Amino acid sequence: MKKLLLLFLFVGTFVGFSNNLQAQLKEPTSMSQKSDDGVMIAYPNPARDFLIVKAKDSSLRIKSVTFYSILGMQVANYSVNMNSGEINIEKLKPGKYLIRYILSDNTQKVTQIVKQ
Repeated sequence: MKKLLLLFLFVGTFVGFSNNLQAQLKEPTSMSQKSDDGVMIAYPNPARDFLIVKAKDSSLRIKSVTFYSILGMQVANYSVNMNSGEINIEKLKPGKYLIRYILSDNTQKVTQIVKQ
C-alpha cells in the first residue's frame, strides 16, 4: 500500500512538472516584441532594417545609442538628441546586440536587441 501511494505521488508530481515545463516552452504569440527596461523602449525586436527608440519620460532626450556585439566590441554609435528616433541598422550583421543608451539626464542603461 505504501509503495502504491509513493508511486502515485511520484507520478502526480512528474506529470505536474511536465505540464509546467510545457507551459514555459510555448512561443510568444506576437512575432515583434518591444525591449522595455522601464526607461526606454526599443522596437521592433527582432529588427531588420531599422530600430525605433523612445524614452518613456517625455521630458528626456536620448543623447546617444551605442551598439556592441555579444563579444563586447563596439560596432556602431548613433546620436539621436530627441525623445524618440529611428535608427537605420541595415549595415549590422544578423545576430544579438547589446545597446547602451545615454539620456539627457545622464542615465545610462543597457538592453538587448536581435537583428535579423
